[in-house]
Amino acid sequence: MKQLFLTAGLISATGLLAGCATPIRELPREERKAEPKSEEFAFSRKLVIAFMRNDAKGFLQYLPEEVRDKFDEKKFSASRKSIIESLGEPISFQYVTTLELTAFTPFIWKIRFQRTDPRNGKKFTSEALFRIITGKLNDKPILIGFQFL
Repeated sequence: MKQLFLTAGLISATGLLAGCATPIRELPREERKAEPKSEEFAFSRKLVIAFMRNDAKGFLQYLPEEVRDKFDEKKFSASRKSIIESLGEPISFQYVTTLELTAFTPFIWKIRFQRTDPRNGKKFTSEALFRIITGKLNDKPILIGFQFL
């Protein structure tokens, strides 16, 4: 009975896997995206740098005015403090990719953090993805949203 159940399960699983008609592949390195040469990319990079440097004014200057009314220097500091308590101090960043969407352009960045283990004093690093979504208004880049993933 056990063998019959296992055999039936394997046949079902094989049938499900065989149903995938679209081949999945990883792009070769030479097909992967390089850093874009757009205004929006430069705009998102400035936001990442302002975050890394703990430059609230520099970061907030890129936010739309209606967002700045709600997300001010105090909220920037509180958000950054929460991230640092969770992940550590940001020490480096790297562009990962741009996602393809019609109206918006999400840029994905990898941020590396470092912190000290309080139990043994050893330093270690961790990474998180930072998504910055941009758009254009009057041919100028604008910030739509941002978040750590």
